[in-house]
Amino acid sequence: MTDVWAVVTNAPRGGVRYDHVSVEPPDDADLILKPLYTGICGTDRGIVSGSLPFSYNPRGYNFLVLGHESVCTVVESKNERFVKGDIVVPVVRRPGGCVNCRIGRPDNCSDGDKHEAGITGLHGFMRTEFAEKSEFVVPVKNRTIGRLAVLTEPLKNVVKAFEVFEIISKRSVYHKQDSTLTGKTCCVIGTGAEAFLYGLVAKSLGFNVILTNRHPVTDYKTKMLESFDLEFINYSEDFDRSFSSGIDLLIDTSGDPGTILKFTKRLNYNGIAILFGTNGRAKPSTITGIDIDYIVERNITLAGSVDAAKVHYYRALDYLEEWSFTIPEIGNMITGEYDPNNVKIFTQKGPGEIKSIIRWGNAP
Repeated sequence: MTDVWAVVTNAPRGGVRYDHVSVEPPDDADLILKPLYTGICGTDRGIVSGSLPFSYNPRGYNFLVLGHESVCTVVESKNERFVKGDIVVPVVRRPGGCVNCRIGRPDNCSDGDKHEAGITGLHGFMRTEFAEKSEFVVPVKNRTIGRLAVLTEPLKNVVKAFEVFEIISKRSVYHKQDSTLTGKTCCVIGTGAEAFLYGLVAKSLGFNVILTNRHPVTDYKTKMLESFDLEFINYSEDFDRSFSSGIDLLIDTSGDPGTILKFTKRLNYNGIAILFGTNGRAKPSTITGIDIDYIVERNITLAGSVDAAKVHYYRALDYLEEWSFTIPEIGNMITGEYDPNNVKIFTQKGPGEIKSIIRWGNAP
């Protein structure tokens, strides 16, 4: 057993504390990692609040170590591909035995028999040290991106979602007549870190991008939107006029069924909606026959997208390296650094938060 300090919860009941715990390392682990930074997201807060019933403790434990967004340093290695001091990002989802898991795509697990670090049956990365298998880490080759590497995990979800979009878009001639996506509209519901990342990738593909929410955003977020060349619309003010031209690609990060339905009915013919957000406490919404008619008659596709495979981590790191040069303001997405014992950040957001992170003792 390895004794560590860790941020833990009792899933799915919730709660959070910074505590000294003992964790059994994997039998065939060949790396010892120390986190540099770990990110805090809505999933962590959902687990802490007890609103995500699919989360559960590892077998034999009455606690779950939180943390699935992380960048770490190697402190010991038994694998010749890694040496002490290497910077790596650990992979969240671990495969089960289905065909998709066996071919390296546990993000498309066929039977649910998989585990996710810090979420479902596998301890996460918010601890002072942990043993890991080298097959489940991705090297950060460009060290100059620094703490931006903590965004790799949320960004790989975005990369995966756009892979889903690319596959679905082939059901019809989706691109413009000039073979590009220039002039097409992508609307992202939400203004959190994941929404910003979705907006940036959509922008890179040629979409006109709108981030939307039902309330105004802070001045800080307004400046971030401007620096990223992304538009923001407060849809509570004038929804009909704001979206009168329709939407070609809808991406939801809210998990709110009423909001999703509201925007789905603004999708153009052959429109695509990617559902990413989860919200177990969202209010129910009624869908009518007229709503179904709208979806069917316009060949609209609704698709869920969760997690990602190792290949998407590599692509996410490519984006971060590129953006660190072309969009230097990308670093401003990280709006707060906190000590691991400051567990209040799991129950209340920092002021103007886009992405809050925990800085561990060995971070530069």
